[in-house]
Amino acid sequence: MRAPILVVAAGDDWPTDRVVAELTRRGAEVFRMDTADFPQTLGMAARIDQAQGWAGELITEWRAVELSQVGAVYFRAPGAFQLPDGMSGPEQRFASAQARAGLGGVLSALTCRWVNHPTAMARAEYKPVQLAAARNAGLSIPPTLITIRLAHLHGHRSARPCGRQRAPHDEDAGTALRCR
Repeated sequence: MRAPILVVAAGDDWPTDRVVAELTRRGAEVFRMDTADFPQTLGMAARIDQAQGWAGELITEWRAVELSQVGAVYFRAPGAFQLPDGMSGPEQRFASAQARAGLGGVLSALTCRWVNHPTAMARAEYKPVQLAAARNAGLSIPPTLITIRLAHLHGHRSARPCGRQRAPHDEDAGTALRCR
């Protein structure tokens, strides 16, 4: 039997429904979960020690998957943690941070093939990282300047037409370039 595939996505994400259907059609064992179900209807018991990497299980009312057996993870925009009613704002923030660190940390530490690893996705959201990766891959990139100082703008030429816009709250902030 092949290693199970863990699918982490919102329960109502139709593109993921299609991925799961195709994986199932091909005979893969799929465990689909949404972080929005944690800790209400999705549970986790995980352990690590010197002898073995992360092991334990993700479990719902209907199914379970052994973490050490997961062969691949497909990660696509899961929901926010749904915490028990009656928690105060500070309690919710604390519990959400703990859920993210615990569940998210264990999942992120799984040493298997990933499609859209959360740390890679977070890193890729930054335009400077995108530009550096494109440049390092030998792709052509536009001259780019990121600054809050007007003096730095002089002499910088953008490849695209830009209009100037005064920052309304801070005279010293200078003018921001707004490119189309």
